[in-house]
This record gives sequence, structure tokens and C-alpha cells, in this order.
Amino acid sequence: MNFLLLNLGFGEIFLIFLVYLIFFGSNNFPTLMKDLGRVLYKIKNSVHDVYQEFDSHHKNIK
Repeated sequence: MNFLLLNLGFGEIFLIFLVYLIFFGSNNFPTLMKDLGRVLYKIKNSVHDVYQEFDSHHKNIK
């Protein structure tokens, strides 16, 4: 599954982390990462559900 933010490497994630720290500081970073993790988890599950629905309808057509 190749989806938007799910295929970032360590270098890209580290760069995003550094840019965030430079601009916003470290006060709210843990909360932001927790919320970002929840959002990515929900997106991943939603995409998985869409793929399952598509596959089940595709199998019924054949």
C-alpha cells in the first residue's frame, strides 16, 4: 500500500522534525505527534476498508 505519508523514510521524518522544532519549539511536539499518529491510523484503516470493499465487489462481478 503506497499512500501519501506512509512511505516516508527516516531522513524525511527527521527533516520534518527539525523544521517543526525550529519554527514552533518543543512545547507542543508530543501532543502534535500523538494527534498525528491517530490521524494516520484512521486514514490507514479507512484506506484498508475501501480496498476490502472494492475487492469484495470485484469478486462478485466475476
